[in-house]
Amino acid sequence: MVGEGESDPMDYHALEAMQAMVERRGGGETGVKAVQLIEGDAVWKAGDEGRWSKELLTAALSRSDTPQGLTVTDGRTQDLVHNGELPKLAKNPWAYFIEYADGLKATLLMLEGALGDFNFAARVKGLGIQSTQFLLTPEPNVTYSACLVGKVEEMFTTGRAPYPVERTLLVSGILESCLTSRVQSHTRLETPHLNVHYQAPRESQHCRA
Repeated sequence: MVGEGESDPMDYHALEAMQAMVERRGGGETGVKAVQLIEGDAVWKAGDEGRWSKELLTAALSRSDTPQGLTVTDGRTQDLVHNGELPKLAKNPWAYFIEYADGLKATLLMLEGALGDFNFAARVKGLGIQSTQFLLTPEPNVTYSACLVGKVEEMFTTGRAPYPVERTLLVSGILESCLTSRVQSHTRLETPHLNVHYQAPRESQHCRA
């Protein structure tokens, strides 16, 4: 997952978007066993060492409508992962490493300055690498609020939450634990309290007019 902005409202949004994708894997959500947050030059070093996938980052960034740098200067297309521009644009990158209980490994890269949207890529069994961009409604962001209120109304009408409330619990816990990792010298933290199990609904939660 790749996001823009700074902690902690924007990284929460990015983590929640990522969780909305990975919770649909076979077997459902089984919780998170450990997290770690690193920042600065350590992020680029981790990429060179293979801790996060440059192939997946390339796929995610290929979906971005807002690459910065040379694209803004003269309209050229870019391979930000391999042309050396990414560290120049994202001067204070953060990487969130998330280890799920079932073996899934996920990384959120917050690359403020390099792009202005949220993008996702994953290796899917039988399909290879799949990627997408999350739609951000234009300002003023009243559409977002209207969709949220629509979900609230649906909950009042049906008596059940239209999306898994466990997602909010898990994402909040991931973010809190990652920020704790940051203030504890960026150490890897075991997270037994994030033993959250749930099954995502089959129907799409995409907002419709």
